[in-house]
Amino acid sequence: MIQSPSTEQLINADSPFDRVENLSEIDVDIGYNRRNNTNERLTINHLFAVLTAVTGTAFHFGYASGVMNNPQGVITQFISESYVKHHNNQTLSPNTVTWIFSFSVSVFALGGMIGGICSAFITDRFGRKGGMFLNNIVSIIAAIFMFISKIIGYYEVLIIGRLLIGVSCGYGSSVAPTYINEITPRRLRGTFGTTFQLGVVVILFLSQIITLEHILGGYNTWHYALGLTIVFSIAQVIMLCFVPESPKYLLLMKGDTNKAEKALKWLRQNNNNESEINEMQSEQQTERVKIIDLFRQKPLAYALLITVILQLSQQLSGINAIFYYSKSIFLKANFSTHVADYATLALGGTNIIVTVVSIFLIDRLGRRPLHLLGLTGIFISSVILVISLLMKSTGWSYVSLISSIIFVVFFSIGPGSIPWLITAELFSQAPRAAASSVAVLANWSANFAVGIGFKPLFEYILHEYTFLLFSGLLVFFILFTFFFVPETKAKTVNEIYDDINNGKLWEQSLFRNRRANIAC
Repeated sequence: MIQSPSTEQLINADSPFDRVENLSEIDVDIGYNRRNNTNERLTINHLFAVLTAVTGTAFHFGYASGVMNNPQGVITQFISESYVKHHNNQTLSPNTVTWIFSFSVSVFALGGMIGGICSAFITDRFGRKGGMFLNNIVSIIAAIFMFISKIIGYYEVLIIGRLLIGVSCGYGSSVAPTYINEITPRRLRGTFGTTFQLGVVVILFLSQIITLEHILGGYNTWHYALGLTIVFSIAQVIMLCFVPESPKYLLLMKGDTNKAEKALKWLRQNNNNESEINEMQSEQQTERVKIIDLFRQKPLAYALLITVILQLSQQLSGINAIFYYSKSIFLKANFSTHVADYATLALGGTNIIVTVVSIFLIDRLGRRPLHLLGLTGIFISSVILVISLLMKSTGWSYVSLISSIIFVVFFSIGPGSIPWLITAELFSQAPRAAASSVAVLANWSANFAVGIGFKPLFEYILHEYTFLLFSGLLVFFILFTFFFVPETKAKTVNEIYDDINNGKLWEQSLFRNRRANIAC
């Protein structure tokens, strides 16, 4: 993602949105009082901007997370044959092939860490929209590398491609939620905060279908499946030409009130945006916050701690052990290869359905209770999964499938999207990009650890007991969320920090819910 003069011109050039007032005059009333909240309505322009943001970020994330699962048998065969071909007919042990495959899966997360570290600088230097433009250069190169790896016969090229797509996804998982948060009215941020995760799970499910053996998951076709990710990059580049930069970025980072007002006019499809401009200006800070500054100010340091623990609760819940290696888990549960493939599809389909349901719950029930509910459900289902795998009988095989589905249900309800949403809501404009970088680094570091460690542990060391590691961590995450994580629904940053400073967050939550029930 190196800057060149031509790229600079591309990023700073006016978008067609500057010349087109709106994509459609249609808007949808979502149930808020339109007379008092004209900016709280859902417009076609806003939906298009959100779709644009997730197309080249969340779609890549979901696709890369699921694409290696079904064809792992043919990819390990390719790794073995590639090594023999280029090392004078020397062979690799099955354990070594397993480690190489695990690394090719988990190097995706290592790339994510790199992308996350770079995200604050790129997002603030080139803008949210400009950063997404640059990000697609990396993802296109990654798609080419993954596609040609089979053609030229080098598994190392596959690993490089996975690393690069990870860099792209790491940056995308920071910039897209930031952009969506900044273009969305405060009352709708909970609903739209889940769109990134929804994009991930929908395309993850698509990758599971595409990589079925009779489609593109066979020995001679798996590289086509990996190369298809280029479609998302091309689509986003085209779509970005029609959407504005984040108005909050234009106003607070660039000081360009006119462009910010023009962007808001396009997004909201009305001219009366003064109150929203004033709300943005209330977050104005004179100095840009660097990552090191987050540790020097107590409120920011505390918010950052919450952010990091929430990100770890997502990845160390064990969800990627399910999505990266579900086929291995179901084969361990004595399912046939054919049944294991379709059981994996069942997990992906469940993930989509429950994520859609969570969109309607997140602004009604709040972030904190849903996250607690999700973590608790995952803990219970992980313990049941261990028991079912240990029993090794046909009846218990179906228990393992059901417990895996329940695992995914509770993940989608809470930890799937809420950590990213709370991360965006805990910080004002100036420290948001730096905090997002730390959050991405924490998330992808844990992702990498699970990706590289789970399969060897599950196959050769701890076997069925591997999920008990996640169960123990889940107990800690449940307790931390209960005692230390504030509710952020429909609150300003200052209101959230007031709740934190007042302490006893669990009491505040209980009393607030009790008052709400009385009012009803």
